[in-house]
Amino acid sequence: MVTATSSAEHPQYPDFGASLPWGGGHWDHLNRFRQGHLITGIPVVFLGAANSSMWAAETESIRENLTEALNVVLEKGSPLRYGMITTQGCDILKPDMPWIGVVPVYDASLYFDRGKLGLISANRMTHILPILPPWRQTDEKWVADLRLEVPVEKSTLLDRQPIEAYEAEEHYANVSERLGSLRRRAAVPEACLQHVVQPLYDYVRAQDEDVQDQMLASVHETRIWQDLHDVPTRAQLFIILKDDLLSTHDRDAWDEAFAHVYGRAAEAGITLLPTRTVTYDSLSARDLLRSLPVTERGTS
Repeated sequence: MVTATSSAEHPQYPDFGASLPWGGGHWDHLNRFRQGHLITGIPVVFLGAANSSMWAAETESIRENLTEALNVVLEKGSPLRYGMITTQGCDILKPDMPWIGVVPVYDASLYFDRGKLGLISANRMTHILPILPPWRQTDEKWVADLRLEVPVEKSTLLDRQPIEAYEAEEHYANVSERLGSLRRRAAVPEACLQHVVQPLYDYVRAQDEDVQDQMLASVHETRIWQDLHDVPTRAQLFIILKDDLLSTHDRDAWDEAFAHVYGRAAEAGITLLPTRTVTYDSLSARDLLRSLPVTERGTS
């Protein structure tokens, strides 16, 4: 087991909020930038493992032996890319926050097959955010890759101009929504996703369209509880119904779906406890707090 060393063995941290005085015009220029804007000239850089790389792309070290285990690593050839600002506009204007977050932006049509491009367009790949810059060409599929966020000092914006990522104002709201969803999505164990949640949705999707509509019309949310966060042995589903559609709930169809899922869970060594079909009024606070909401793409 790895344990943390005592604070006495570490040098004192600097003041991460310390900022040099802003010059004249800094505030006015920085006020032109917002979350979701693009900027140019951003390399892909990160702290990399000195002995066992994980990323398959070609890289080069610009500072080897930073520590025994870490190097400072750049994408091979240090290409400069577009980057999307992930920091909210109000934080860009705060002197006690010297950095902004920036993620790489690229044309996904050069890297993904047709199937994955379809998933990206439908917002089904959580970490890949489709963007619609007004300057894009017809066959280009530009995206922001939210897997790698680089801290960039705000002063780099002073000689750059904001570039629009979208033509429609409402699309910018989706940027903050996606960034937030990455952090707040339910941390459901992979075993529960693979052997409980996904089989449930697969079963519902396999029904005739009319049956699907009937099954889903009365359901407000699906939640799951599991006993362990890594290798669960027991789990329980909670189907939260809409108060005004209780009478239309197709209990027989859902019972057949649950029977299907029980078998899939048992094959994976997970005991699925009896499913609870409830409303928010009848769901206890304890069960609400200990369970996690699940969707096909909204969980880890």
